[in-house]
Amino acid sequence: MKTKTYGAASGIGKTGQVLKEFGERQNALNAQLASQVQTLSTQVELLAGQLGEALEKIAGLEQQITALQAEQERNIERFGRCAAELDAAEKEIDRLKLTAKLNTNAIDRLSKKE
Repeated sequence: MKTKTYGAASGIGKTGQVLKEFGERQNALNAQLASQVQTLSTQVELLAGQLGEALEKIAGLEQQITALQAEQERNIERFGRCAAELDAAEKEIDRLKLTAKLNTNAIDRLSKKE
């Protein structure tokens, strides 16, 4: 990048010296700004690379989340079936308890009659 915008020129009296000092300060400022622009360009490139890596990680995480959500839905269905089977088993156990109690009471009544 061209940073020198001033070239020495002669002038009348002190004008030449003033122009030279101004030009040198301008050249120094241009060089400093060019250095800062280069530094910022390097930082932008590094950040762009980091952003690309972060986006790749996010994409991978999104795939994992999708898989986990699908697995969660399957688990909910499984737990629903298990809960239904447990409810049915509890009803059957309650029925068997009642049958056993009724049978025991009937046996006790029959044995008391004798």
